[in-house]
Amino acid sequence: MDNIVITALFSFVSTLVGYFVGSRKSNAETDRIVLENMKGVIEVYTQTIEDLKEEVSELKKEIKEYKSCINKMEDELKQFKKQINQSV
Repeated sequence: MDNIVITALFSFVSTLVGYFVGSRKSNAETDRIVLENMKGVIEVYTQTIEDLKEEVSELKKEIKEYKSCINKMEDELKQFKKQINQSV
């Protein structure tokens, strides 16, 4: 009878220990997978941000060129208006 109780108790304790160890290992594995996925998402967003920064920089250059062209055209228009007014 003592053997059966000891065997049952040992079996119960080892089951509990196995459950907790397995549960912790499973949780740790899940956490690792989540962290890997988050790392991948962060890499994608970081690359997207870098691409957008580059595009914004290029667009700023274009705007600067357009402003320069507009200023040049305004100056030419003023000169043209002066010429017209002088000839009238």
